[in-house]
Amino acid sequence: MLARDADDLPNVSLQAYGGAIAEVDDEETAFSGRDTAFEFVAASRWQDASEDDRRIAAARRYAATMERFASGVYVNALADEGVAGVRRAYSDAKLVRLAAVKAVYDPGNVFDLNQNIRPSAG
Repeated sequence: MLARDADDLPNVSLQAYGGAIAEVDDEETAFSGRDTAFEFVAASRWQDASEDDRRIAAARRYAATMERFASGVYVNALADEGVAGVRRAYSDAKLVRLAAVKAVYDPGNVFDLNQNIRPSAG
């Protein structure tokens, strides 16, 4: 399902979850929200850099109107939300476990791009 609201607003779609995704217990993997019915996706693209501010502002306004319906976020859909975005993607318990794994396999936080989880102090 695609919808187009206006020239500067994002395209939106619903991606169905459930099925095999929901068959795995939420605590068995880092992927959260396995009981979610749908993922709401909004995406924009443009080529003219002079449109950046207007289009990004429109996308953020659009996201703000949808925020009250959100129950989390799929980590791969995050952009520049930083620590706040990562905290929305994982429960506190998952963040503790992921930080412990990071401390073992990447204690120097070499892999710190994208949605970084800092290694725990130990």
